[in-house]
Formats: sequence, C-alpha cells, structure tokens
Amino acid sequence: MEEKKETQQLENQVEEELDISFLHDINLKITGEVGRTKRNFIDILRMKEGDIIRLDKHIEDYIEIYLRGQLFAIGELVVVNEKYAIRVVDLA
Repeated sequence: MEEKKETQQLENQVEEELDISFLHDINLKITGEVGRTKRNFIDILRMKEGDIIRLDKHIEDYIEIYLRGQLFAIGELVVVNEKYAIRVVDLA
C-alpha cells in the first residue's frame, strides 16, 4: 500500500514538472527477458509438453527489461500474489 502511495506521489511530481498528460494513453511493449538458449530446429520439433528448456541464467540473476526492443532497465524476479513479477532494480 505504501509503495502505491509513493508511486502516485512520484507520478504527480513528474506531471507537475512536465506536462505529459497527453502521453497517458500510449501503449508500449515491455519485455522481461529471463534467459536465452540456442536449440537446433530438430530439437524444437521433438519437444513435447513437460519438456524443460534450460536457460543461460540462474533464478537469482538479474533480468533485462526491454522497452520497444531496447534495454531499458534491470530487474529481479519476485512473486506477488502468487504470480511472477519483475521488480525494477536499476534503469539502464
């Protein structure tokens, strides 16, 4: 609850300093990259439900956050209300 209040205060402060109200309804694609791997095409064709894809990162590693394909921030994987989420740690 306190975090929402702080976020709202920050948004209000930014809006007071800059008139960016016209940007509120713009949608942008944000991607959180948990990890990568390379597979041969034949291996992908052989995949079935329940198979595990090993990634190049550990669960504790930071996650890259991309905004429209460009690195925007670094985050960490967290669980919120029994769902996965990314907490922003640093802006790129």
